[in-house]
Amino acid sequence: MSHDLGFFSVKQGATTSEIRSLYQHSCNGDEISWPRSTAFDSFVASLEKEYPCLDSLSDDEVDDSPWSCGFDKGDGHIIVSMVFSKAAETGNYIWGLLEQNELIVYDPQADKAYLGKIELQESQATKKWWQFWK
Repeated sequence: MSHDLGFFSVKQGATTSEIRSLYQHSCNGDEISWPRSTAFDSFVASLEKEYPCLDSLSDDEVDDSPWSCGFDKGDGHIIVSMVFSKAAETGNYIWGLLEQNELIVYDPQADKAYLGKIELQESQATKKWWQFWK
């Protein structure tokens, strides 16, 4: 059993439905286009330094890895799958990285996307005419 998470560069106006769609397309092996950011690059570099991708480990190192499979990674996004037994440790490390690098996080188990602690809207709602000046 594993816990999956998707991490995406911040894009103004991103919605949960947009992130969900990108996540699903990426998991299906489709090429997705999403902007890259320095925060994303820093996050990935730090994550891979502390917990290298399963694909880069020797057979002896695999059992100690928190990952249940290799990363699904592209420009502006990375999807990881953590083994349950190491999810708390790895999740704490990831939380620390997210405090330093603002990213959108998609939790497919809960079907929710977040920017920091703020949940993204399901879709891009249009403002009422009186809200344009706020």
